[in-house]
Amino acid sequence: MSVVAGTAAAVQELDGDQRAALDACVVAALALSSSEGEAQGRMRLLMECHGRYVRSFGVLEQAPSYEVFARRLRGSRVADLLPGRPQGSVLGKLWLLDDDGMPSSALHRLAVEASEHGHQAPGIGADIRHLHSLLRAVGMLPAGTGLSRISGETVQHAVFRALGAAGFEAYTRGREAMVRTPVLTRRNLSRNTALVELGAYTGISPTRQFGGLWAACPMCRWTMRATYRPNGVVDVECEDERHSLLGARYRAEPTAVEGWRLAPRGELRTVPELLPVEGYVALPYALWLWVTLPGLLEVELRDRLVALGAEVRLWPFGDAYDLHVTRPCRSRAWRVDVKTWADPYGLAQKLREDPEGPGELCFVVPEHLRGYLPLLRRVVRDSGARVLTDADLVAEVKRA
Repeated sequence: MSVVAGTAAAVQELDGDQRAALDACVVAALALSSSEGEAQGRMRLLMECHGRYVRSFGVLEQAPSYEVFARRLRGSRVADLLPGRPQGSVLGKLWLLDDDGMPSSALHRLAVEASEHGHQAPGIGADIRHLHSLLRAVGMLPAGTGLSRISGETVQHAVFRALGAAGFEAYTRGREAMVRTPVLTRRNLSRNTALVELGAYTGISPTRQFGGLWAACPMCRWTMRATYRPNGVVDVECEDERHSLLGARYRAEPTAVEGWRLAPRGELRTVPELLPVEGYVALPYALWLWVTLPGLLEVELRDRLVALGAEVRLWPFGDAYDLHVTRPCRSRAWRVDVKTWADPYGLAQKLREDPEGPGELCFVVPEHLRGYLPLLRRVVRDSGARVLTDADLVAEVKRA
């Protein structure tokens, strides 16, 4: 079961003081692990984070000094950093920085899902500010609203509604481009009017480039995170936990003759091409997380179901749901909404907003999130909707 994909649910279970402490820890970890900007500015941000962290402990529990706070950010489980140390949470299985001070796969995810001040942080902060601007431009983010109050559902709805304003054909073309090509050349972007007007693509983040170069994950084709090691080597890996585990992780070493050379660190032997940052634009982290990744599963599901003889329409009614599935000569239909993260709040929001009502709506999560089914099914109980994995859906359609 993917632990990182359950962070949204875990954050919602925290009380206000614990959320404030988590926010401070996340921003501090981002500042500690970054070399971007001036050292004085990062130190000022760290001291501000420690001040918020101390206040979150109140008067009944002793907060650690700054030195202890900064030291514990390395290698400590996230739950152990919070007041009251919440038990039974997936946060007890995650850390922000490893023992060497390198960022974990959970850090950027928590920055967009749980941080009121993530926009202040170096690195990912630029992505968050870009997303703020995009959401304000389409009227989905009132002034003063923090990203932690916005779910993946809200981001999807805002982006898809803006694309839909140009007509269904432009909507489909724009949405498919965000799924299949999360990185574009500036020239190719200029040919898609809907995407240009949306303003979703931006320059490649400093956290995902090295030596003026970047590399695409062989699985999702988005920019991989670049982490400098003290010996001058750069670890390059996909931000998606599963893609990294499946082998989308590499080591970039500088060479005297060839410049940078990329070598596999996992079982995947495919080595992506190193490309110049200049001339390319990419989706920010949150749009890759909430549009590209679920879109890949949507397209894959369509192909698997069509191979079974099913008739499948992809994105039939804009962002109402993702797949409309029928079998020839059978009356049954499946309305499928794909989720690649475990977010009970977002699921409840989707149920409220479904224009056709939740009856017969199937929420589908990838097989590696099967462990979250009981939690998500409690949310949809009594609504008529169902939650199942992609493997369950394929088996059900095959039997029908």
